[in-house]
Amino acid sequence: MDNRKSADKAIIFCLLLLLFSATFAPPCRAQKNTIIGMAGLNFSFLPFQVALEKGFYKKHGFSVQPVLMRADAAIPALISGDIDYDTHFGSLVRAGVRGLPARVIFSTAEKQMFSLVVQPEIRTVADLKGKVIGISSFGGTQHTVTAEVLKAVGINPEKDVKMINVGNEGFRAQQMRAKQLDAAMINPPMSVIMRNEGFRLLLDSADYLDLPLTGLGATVKKLKESPDEVRRMLRAVYEALQFVRTRRQETIDVFARWLKMDQRTATDTYDVAVKILSRDGTASDKAMMASIEEAKAAGRLSGNVAPADVSDFSVVRAVIKEYEAKR
Repeated sequence: MDNRKSADKAIIFCLLLLLFSATFAPPCRAQKNTIIGMAGLNFSFLPFQVALEKGFYKKHGFSVQPVLMRADAAIPALISGDIDYDTHFGSLVRAGVRGLPARVIFSTAEKQMFSLVVQPEIRTVADLKGKVIGISSFGGTQHTVTAEVLKAVGINPEKDVKMINVGNEGFRAQQMRAKQLDAAMINPPMSVIMRNEGFRLLLDSADYLDLPLTGLGATVKKLKESPDEVRRMLRAVYEALQFVRTRRQETIDVFARWLKMDQRTATDTYDVAVKILSRDGTASDKAMMASIEEAKAAGRLSGNVAPADVSDFSVVRAVIKEYEAKR
């Protein structure tokens, strides 16, 4: 009988211990997905894929879910908090110009990567006169880049050529192959693929225009209320950017797997595009002003807008100092 009472007491004690532990132990929470709105799938977005595949996000405490989104959906989702970060650089700048509380906080490329892909028979700039050039949409970044590069080489985009709205890069490439277009601004790797098919890369936009391409943006609220999270995110993408810049073959392998391309195309694209990547994730005031002016022209806006009104690179600069101190 005594043995049974002792056993009952032991069971009650264990149950109470478990109850006590459950009551006062810290709750176990599943890690929340961090959603990043992705503007596209090309080389300029490769640092974000490397951060995912090589574990830089995980290293800094993130479970990231990249979501391919159109800009007209991504910016409202960012402002409302439905996504955490966004990569539509031009749209982020346009949002800041309009007074919305969004800021660019990281830049993967300070210049555009577009090449003017032309039909094989077009050999010189002069040959462009009278030709049909495809663009994604009037007033967008790709239209602006096309017009500014043409002006820089002495071609009047309104009189010397005919620009038509074709749509996204895939459609522009199809129209080029069908000979319904004479030229179009195309990003790598598609520009490299088309060069290997026999088209010419007549002009590189990076030679004529300082206009940032891709980056990362967040809301002013997140910058103010979650500074530790933002710093950890920027550590992750900064490390990924440096990986892309310095680990050539491993990066090419990631690139080829990601976009399901052959090694030759991935290698050729890397060697062409890596030179345009940002060195440290920041963009100069000159480059940001170019982006601001492009945004103002697209939105037919006026007034003085400073780089600080649309961007905040203070956190990534602090991150850079951290890594420099460790060298």
